[in-house]
Amino acid sequence: MSIVEMFVSLKVPDNIAITAFNTLKRMGYNKLKKLERSDYYKFGVKDNIEEFKRQISNTDILINSNKHKYNFDLNNNANNKKNNIKYKKINILVQDLDNGNSLLSTLKERLGFTNIKKLEKGILWTMYFDK
Repeated sequence: MSIVEMFVSLKVPDNIAITAFNTLKRMGYNKLKKLERSDYYKFGVKDNIEEFKRQISNTDILINSNKHKYNFDLNNNANNKKNNIKYKKINILVQDLDNGNSLLSTLKERLGFTNIKKLEKGILWTMYFDK
């Protein structure tokens, strides 16, 4: 069984991440420079991984192509290209106790993804701090 991780985030400014960022700043996290939020999916898959990636990225219950962008790689280069300033990057994954059981059932039974053997989901928060 192969593991595929997928990260889904908004193309437009994320109001939840903006609100959380402002709250953390008011709580005294003055070195925090940026906060991003992504939906995280970890699939245990049998069969062809590249074909699975193509199919799952076209599934509208996970990705709305009008408002979401997705990636299968967590980019760990914390570099602000505009100012060429490097920040320390910290990723925090928050998962529910249910952890994707209902979504797994929907993907397998309703959408025919029988090659998914395991699914985990959560919210990935990425925090950028001054060094």
